[in-house]
Amino acid sequence: MKYIREFFVNEHPFVPYKPFGFIHWLCILLVVSCLILIYIKRNKISELPEKTKRKVLKVIALIMLINMIIYNIAPHVFNYFDYKIHLPFQLCFISGYLFMFAILFEKDNLLKLTLFLSFIGPIPAILWPDLPSTFDDFNFWKYFISHHVFICASFFSYFALNYKIELKDIIKAFLFANLLIFIMMPFNHIFNMNYIYSSEIPANIVTMYPWLIKFPPFIVIEITGLIIAILLYQLIRKRNKELSNIR
Repeated sequence: MKYIREFFVNEHPFVPYKPFGFIHWLCILLVVSCLILIYIKRNKISELPEKTKRKVLKVIALIMLINMIIYNIAPHVFNYFDYKIHLPFQLCFISGYLFMFAILFEKDNLLKLTLFLSFIGPIPAILWPDLPSTFDDFNFWKYFISHHVFICASFFSYFALNYKIELKDIIKAFLFANLLIFIMMPFNHIFNMNYIYSSEIPANIVTMYPWLIKFPPFIVIEITGLIIAILLYQLIRKRNKELSNIR
């Protein structure tokens, strides 16, 4: 039992995490390779039987759901719960829940929202994670599933289900993300929390880029999200043309 507890509590990190070390680069390479492969095979993915596509997505959504159930239960079981850290209020978790709901209940219109959120939230987390250790820590696996697996699953769903994203969908995603930030701001202030990083930029990122401390966290979040959304939109524009030609 003590080994199981150590896996979750991680009081004695064994396999340390090093920013842009071998394991970090390996995780980045895996997700980039997966995204590239999905894009290259996008037409074949699009032509898969409907049942096959739905089964694949539902299996991934169930894995993500089990991951989050364990994440929410374990702190209470092993008595390390901290409301400042373990509430599921980060953007990646919220968008992940929306994605799971959309996939499991086949609410495809909701995926037009989560596609943007699945890139805006996970990409910064994938590039600059704050982890004490890796394979010996549940938090590492939770992080990998809720970011790397999530972004790949969302990208797969975009081509598999052939939903077309329009300008209004981008505006909705922008408004939704900002609504979440503005909702969390007063709670972060009152309870001294930092969900969606609206109170301060994570210390591990500031250590690497000290100049960021000169800017309000909200501005940094907005600019980062905007850059990711603009880059993603270029791909979406190309895909919309492809879908128009097909139809």
